[in-house]
This record gives sequence, structure tokens and C-alpha cells, in this order.
Amino acid sequence: MDSPLLRLPLEIRLMIYEYALDVPNEYMDRPLIVVNDRGPSFTARGRYRALSMCPSWPNENGKVRSLLNVNRQIHDEVEDFLYSHNTLFFLNSFNLDRLDAFLDTLSATARNRIRSVGFEVFFFVHSQTGVPKRLLKEYEKAGRILSEKLPNWSSVVFYLDPRFYFPSAAVGGRELSARGVWYLATKFGALRKEMQFFALPAIHRHVMVEAERKIALMRRGSGQGRAFL
Repeated sequence: MDSPLLRLPLEIRLMIYEYALDVPNEYMDRPLIVVNDRGPSFTARGRYRALSMCPSWPNENGKVRSLLNVNRQIHDEVEDFLYSHNTLFFLNSFNLDRLDAFLDTLSATARNRIRSVGFEVFFFVHSQTGVPKRLLKEYEKAGRILSEKLPNWSSVVFYLDPRFYFPSAAVGGRELSARGVWYLATKFGALRKEMQFFALPAIHRHVMVEAERKIALMRRGSGQGRAFL
């Protein structure tokens, strides 16, 4: 018997998918697939393995996987919608050395649909024990891998966690943060990606101003195109 859902017009089904796939997040006002690292291995579950893996998606209560398991047509429509409309967002806890292997767990459809990728960025964590520290060069390597694996990737968002992006004046203060923003902007700008930086309090706008000044100087010196901020 045909599913009642499939008898609805596609535009109605898409509205249903949008509602059903709304997974809350604490980072920004946009739909995210939040990827959190929970272990050293990935599980493979046939064509559903893309969302049945370790790392996990925090706050996803099983609705997404349930829809993916209804039948092949609904799976394909949900997968297409999910990866086209959500930003694939990597928490700081995700080990970027495993990014290549993680992307291989996604189906070809998912990799072709992903247009937006995001990172939670901690610039300064030395005062916190047990918090992973990423080197900026890891983001540069991640950008190259994403470019190879995601043919339609066009934008990247950086969530500058307010707890860890702004070190004290004793270790570099706003200049250190501005250098971090500048580094990310230049490296991903060279990949021709549109960029957005989130969660900087207005009082710290000078970090972005300083980064933009550095980018302007670099452009004048090298003749490179615009890096989007």
C-alpha cells in the first residue's frame, strides 16, 4: 500500500520534513547537523550509516533516523533535504584528523548536497584542563579535505565560543584573537568560500576590525581577491 505521506504533493512533504528535522542547537539561529566526537571508530549501517555513526549528533532524538528508515523514496527525499538545508557543524571536540574518514561515511548524495560547513572555534584553552586544543593549521588542512570531498561546498561559518576565543592581555589579548580570525579568513578565502563569524559580543568588535585591516593590507600587497568577513 502506498504511504499517505507519499500521496501528498512534494512541496507539502518538504514542509513536513523541515518541521520533523528541526533539531535544536545552542550555537546559532540556523539549522545545524552538530557533529560531536564520542570515540575512535565509525559504524557502518548500509545506506543509513551517514547518521548512525560515532561521532554523534547531540539533541537528535531519533526522528531523523526514523524518517531515513521508512522506505527508499522517503529516505532519499529526507537525505536530500537534510544536507541541502543544514550546516554540517563540527564541535571543537571533533578530531579533525578524522575528518576524511568521517566524510567517507556519508553517502554520495549527502556529500553532493552539502553547501555549508561550520566549526566551533576555541582560540585559547590553555587555562582549561581536558579541553582539546586545535592548531590553526588543522583548519587549513580541513579546508583542503572538504574541498576534495564536497563538490558543492560554498560557505563556512565559524562560531567563536565566547568562553575560549578571547585570551587575557597577558598572553596576547585581542591581537591574538584578531590574528586567529585573520588566519581563518585568509585560508578559507583562498578556497573561494563565503565566510561568517558568529558570537562575537559587540564590545569585542575591534577583533573583527583588526582582522579586516590585516586582510586589506594583505590584499594590497598581493593583489588577491576579497576574503569575505
